Amino acid sequence: MSTIVALLRSPADGAARVLREGRPSVALILVGAATALSVLNTLRFASAVAVEEVMFGPGRSPAVGLLLGLLGREGTSVVLYLFQSSWPALLAVGALAPVLVWLLGSTAVHAAARLSALRRPFLPVLVLFGYAVGITRPAADLAALTGDPQGPSAALTQLIALGATVWLGLIAWHGIRAHYDLTGGRALTLLVVALVFFYLAPITLILLALVAILVAAVLLEYVPAP
Repeated sequence: MSTIVALLRSPADGAARVLREGRPSVALILVGAATALSVLNTLRFASAVAVEEVMFGPGRSPAVGLLLGLLGREGTSVVLYLFQSSWPALLAVGALAPVLVWLLGSTAVHAAARLSALRRPFLPVLVLFGYAVGITRPAADLAALTGDPQGPSAALTQLIALGATVWLGLIAWHGIRAHYDLTGGRALTLLVVALVFFYLAPITLILLALVAILVAAVLLEYVPAP
């Protein structure tokens, strides 16, 4: 418990302490609890917000509105069909986000360190990310559970989620500094490399594949039957 308190008080001192004293079992429990909250939040969101609301509701993002305006009626039908088909999978990914951030984040940092010829044990990094996800992610999910996903509190929930993400990044940065014995600048570079090449790049490839499928469907004039 003292390591968790230390991590809540200071990302620098807490990260170093977790690297020394953190337990895999505690990390697993923290991630499990965070995932349980994430599942509850996802179920609540799915019951409160329809898939059509995400695409055509007043709260949709400007990028979605621009895309739908460019595609026209038939293209919009294709987009809606593909989005409805993938909606359960998107909800599942959202529910399991703490596990994915834990595993992908720790492995990305370890892989980036190996590319930089830095050889350190992987387990401390895995444990650190478990602690970090377990204490930062629940803040956003608790805020979402207690607020209205379509009401005025949604902005506050997004702000809390942003703060939790920044805190997670600070923990990761200080953890990299301590575990790999790096300066602040080199630790930041390693963290950016991990995010870009082993985290964002695969996600970007997946999104590009989805866009390619969408473009092919529009060019082939595939419109699902009503």
